[in-house]
Amino acid sequence: MKNIGIVYFSGTGNTKFVANNIKRELEIYNKQVNLINIEKGNINLKEYDSIIIGGPVYLDRYPEILIKYMEENLKGFTGKCMLFSTQASDKEAIAFQHCIHRVPFLNITYTMFIPMPNNFYNFMFKRSSKEEENQLLLESISLIKSGVKDFLEGILKTYPKKNINEKIIDLVYHIVYPHYVNYVTKKITIEKDKCINCKMCEMRCPVQSIRIDDKVTFKKNCLLCQRCMSSCPRDAFSYKGKSFIQYNPDFNTFKTIK
Repeated sequence: MKNIGIVYFSGTGNTKFVANNIKRELEIYNKQVNLINIEKGNINLKEYDSIIIGGPVYLDRYPEILIKYMEENLKGFTGKCMLFSTQASDKEAIAFQHCIHRVPFLNITYTMFIPMPNNFYNFMFKRSSKEEENQLLLESISLIKSGVKDFLEGILKTYPKKNINEKIIDLVYHIVYPHYVNYVTKKITIEKDKCINCKMCEMRCPVQSIRIDDKVTFKKNCLLCQRCMSSCPRDAFSYKGKSFIQYNPDFNTFKTIK
């Protein structure tokens, strides 16, 4: 029996949490499952009869790093696929339609949207309370259970390829988003009395965007995933003069139970 592969990208942990719980849920059905973090290697397509692909949503898009991984590593796979997304929203984005357009060679039969706690509160939107965080993580388990069951039973859940909103978002993404990333990153600073120059932020950046010298700088390819800032062992980052509050939900408390 071939395996099921779960291919994922995770910035600050939301998608990794969901990927791990999808794996646990599949194992309840006695499936052989491998987790594939796209930053740590390629995938041998011959080992799998199904692939599940997931990532966070940034402005109604999967991160380009995930899309490019699919384009470069999943071409030629003929088994069925599921897409899942994580986002701090009660309404799913059109990331699925965009992804289906970019990777039309994949047989995507099911999509699963998992609302998660907001991790973008340092820059925009309200921070989820601890109670809200816990409730969303708990609810995600139920969504994963029903989504995995549907996928294994062959239930189809996908989207029409034509969507006018996708074209509008695509225009906004290419014109506005780069300027927004530049605006945000220019206002990120380092508190020098805290920084120990360990370079952990540089080492953990998925696209090698951040650099720490006398000040912090970012290349244009920054994803705004915030992993660098959430990885700092001394909480040395600030945004607009305010200390960055790291994203650290209690992921270990909420796991599917075999």
